[in-house]
Amino acid sequence: MMAWSMLFGVVVAALAVAVAAAVDATGSVEQIHLSLTGMTTEMAVDFVSTNSSTCNVLYRPQGSSDPYSHAASTVGWHFSEIGFLHQATMKNLKHNTRYQYHIQCADGSSSQTMSFVNAPQREGGLKVAFLADFGLKNDVSIKSLLNASAHNEFDFLILGGDFAYDLMANHSQIGNAFMNTLQPLTSSMPFMPAPGNHEKKDNFTQYYRRFEAVAKNAGAHSGTNSSFFYSWDTDNVHFVAIDTEVYVFYNETQHSPHPFTAEQQLAWLEDDLARAHANRDNVPWIVMFGHKGWYMDFEPDTHHGLQPKPVTNFTGFDALANKYQVDLFLGGHVHIYQRFFPLLGLTPGLQYAKPRDIDKACAADDNHTYRNPKYMTTLIAGSPGDQETTLEGMCLGDEVVEPNIRGTMAECQPNYGYGIMTFPNRTHMHWEWLEVKHGDLLAGGDGDGVDVQRTRNDHLWLIRDH
Repeated sequence: MMAWSMLFGVVVAALAVAVAAAVDATGSVEQIHLSLTGMTTEMAVDFVSTNSSTCNVLYRPQGSSDPYSHAASTVGWHFSEIGFLHQATMKNLKHNTRYQYHIQCADGSSSQTMSFVNAPQREGGLKVAFLADFGLKNDVSIKSLLNASAHNEFDFLILGGDFAYDLMANHSQIGNAFMNTLQPLTSSMPFMPAPGNHEKKDNFTQYYRRFEAVAKNAGAHSGTNSSFFYSWDTDNVHFVAIDTEVYVFYNETQHSPHPFTAEQQLAWLEDDLARAHANRDNVPWIVMFGHKGWYMDFEPDTHHGLQPKPVTNFTGFDALANKYQVDLFLGGHVHIYQRFFPLLGLTPGLQYAKPRDIDKACAADDNHTYRNPKYMTTLIAGSPGDQETTLEGMCLGDEVVEPNIRGTMAECQPNYGYGIMTFPNRTHMHWEWLEVKHGDLLAGGDGDGVDVQRTRNDHLWLIRDH
């Protein structure tokens, strides 16, 4: 009897080990994020399967009893610290229709059922959230942002560079956690990126691979096959992503999964903007976004007596933006909020130069309306929260310490937050800056408080009588 009891115990223990091994062998599906493709009947998705190279995305209109459509994924990259990075494209989607979808993999792992609205037709016009320089640590805006997306306050999110701080930090665990933290938002609406200087590590590989569906879809449709620079139309807006990092990180770019030169990007950009400008009768607004803005060509070198060192060359972008009358540029890099008057940027090669011209005449008395501006308007929204915090010393009232940009801004705020754009019609565009505070941040805590305060601290009407 004792022998049988011992044998039974051994068998049970062996079965427990086998079951545990089977559970461990079944991976997970995570880091799910949607992206626009440039085609209004499609939605792309990137995701990670920790163990499986074979997965399918199953989707159908929400509430429908129709069979699921299947979108087989492809694996762009496998990396032991992350898993298998998949891309898939859901096709033949109807406009203004909510779709449910889930992901199933050959190892038995699957995602929960999620949903998104394809090509939403919002009363009051398209609404888009923008931010840059968003970290996993000190992520002050994350709860407000997730809550806003859950309450349908915007249609998709743009992030203008510097993700997670950094995507590959701590053996990629920071990047993995950051993408999973954003997943409630990014699995339910598109997430459109541009690279920043923090993505340069390992030759921009993690940035490119984590957003490879953008390269294969929006990048392919706009003629770049890249997630570094690309474009697409949504409703009445032509959006253009640019890479401001190719100048100072030229070698890293040449060794990236998608090498290109600054000259190639500018040649593509001129062609893209020329076509967009010619199409204004159908798509009247042009919005460009990237990491660094017009005055950031140089910054003090902390290792060499604060001498100016080049960090980008925005003058090429600025010349094309002026030529083709780009309406708005969105950027970050500086961890504050800045709203500039419409202006013509720097003279090429001059260090800390002032802009060549500023159009203050277009501004209403309260500076919250720009009507028929001569030049592009720049908005810097680089302070949703990260471990580097905000640059409290940058703003002096409504001015900034750097002498070359004094007098160029209508607003400057060293606070945390993000912005939302609304495009109600072909002549009016609205921007609002939403300052975010956590309850315990106000009390001197670590920024992880439950209570979130959000206040509209600035806004702008941009009016063009096209």
